[in-house]
Amino acid sequence: MKTNLISKAVVMLAVVMASVMNFSASASNPNQYVKNEEMTGELITARTIFKNEDGHLFRHLRYTYTYDNENRVTSKEAAKWDSSKEAWVPYFKMDVSYTNSEVELSYARWNSKSNAYDSNIQKSFYELNDADATLMLASTK
Repeated sequence: MKTNLISKAVVMLAVVMASVMNFSASASNPNQYVKNEEMTGELITARTIFKNEDGHLFRHLRYTYTYDNENRVTSKEAAKWDSSKEAWVPYFKMDVSYTNSEVELSYARWNSKSNAYDSNIQKSFYELNDADATLMLASTK
């Protein structure tokens, strides 16, 4: 009787563990999204993310990048796909500026009322060492 009860408990535990493992694997399934990168030489100028639903691809997000003459990212702009408008709608923009001793990162969300990136503006400054590696977050505004 005790052996039968223990066997049932072990089987139930195995079923619960398999269910949890299956759920977590499906939630983080990398095949759920597909990306397409547009290149200019070795630089990514745009990346489009598609949702993969049962083998059908649907537009989801699009990132566009700009670079300076040293091939450093100076801007990353994101847009979401609006299926009712059949168009990419601006989402956010990050601008990066470089000096000898720091990097300034500006972030802003798209404001559809003013048609500009002027919502939720945030700025961060990062100090650089002599090897141009980021030392620390210097300040935020």
